[in-house]
Amino acid sequence: MSRLVTKSTAVEGAMATPHVRSLRLADLNQLTKPRITVMVAITASIGFIMAWRSGHDAMPIAAVLSAAWPTLLAVIVGTSLSCMGSSTLNQVLERDTDALMPRTMKRPLPTGVLTPTSAAVIGLALVLVGVATLVVFTTGIAAAINAFTVASYVLVYTPMKRRSNFATIVGAVPGALPPVIGATAATGFVGIEAVLLFAILFLWQLPHFLAIAWLYRDDYAMANIPVLPVIEPDGRSTFRQITVGCMALLPLGLMPTMFGVSGLTYFFGALLCGAAFMASGLLVALRPTRANARTAFFVSLIYLPTVFALMLIDQT
Repeated sequence: MSRLVTKSTAVEGAMATPHVRSLRLADLNQLTKPRITVMVAITASIGFIMAWRSGHDAMPIAAVLSAAWPTLLAVIVGTSLSCMGSSTLNQVLERDTDALMPRTMKRPLPTGVLTPTSAAVIGLALVLVGVATLVVFTTGIAAAINAFTVASYVLVYTPMKRRSNFATIVGAVPGALPPVIGATAATGFVGIEAVLLFAILFLWQLPHFLAIAWLYRDDYAMANIPVLPVIEPDGRSTFRQITVGCMALLPLGLMPTMFGVSGLTYFFGALLCGAAFMASGLLVALRPTRANARTAFFVSLIYLPTVFALMLIDQT
């Protein structure tokens, strides 16, 4: 029997919303998702530094920070504001489904602390200032890619989540674009560093999100969001795709050395990280338990920053 529940039944469970109160800092944190924003800013910064160094004979990182800090600061501010605005607009569009899931029903929009109109104004203002920052202080292509990232996330991925599990793949595109924004802000074109960072980040998101979707499959089912663990409750397809994603990521993670972007220190570090991630994927496929899914999720959190840091440090 499908895990999908009728919307009317789920709504009845969400009727007891908390008493409306004033907007707090915690509400703004939920609205703008600062942890995701920090990750976006970091990956955009890595793309910027790697592209800048590539065009300046592998200049030391400290020298890059000294010479290009105004532009790097603009990248951080522009991508951060755009990310916070995107998260806010996403919650405007998903306020009904957020009200159905225990982990999201206390957000500012479902509780009525903030009206959809007010949140939409905040979100649009953040996005516009973010894009304008990149236009004025970096390059036109960086601003254009940033605008595309916001549009594809808010206007394509967000509504698609309610209709198809393929939204996971679609959403991985804007999720992988921040380092490309940073790289093009440094050079004005899409170089090999940007392509490799995008590819690794894109593929990493698939097993990462599927692990999350399995852990929160009951919440997604309550909100009628057709993620793969909801469509196929036995989890076989979910675990198979986690395993395939981890296996594909292992050789992809070695490509920076193959293309001469990073050295052997990176190669062996990425090999170790990729093997650990693949092992966690195989483990959850062989023993599909909640504990193993959580392990795969935590290993994914270690993999990405470690690989990106190694790529940056051992850039050739």
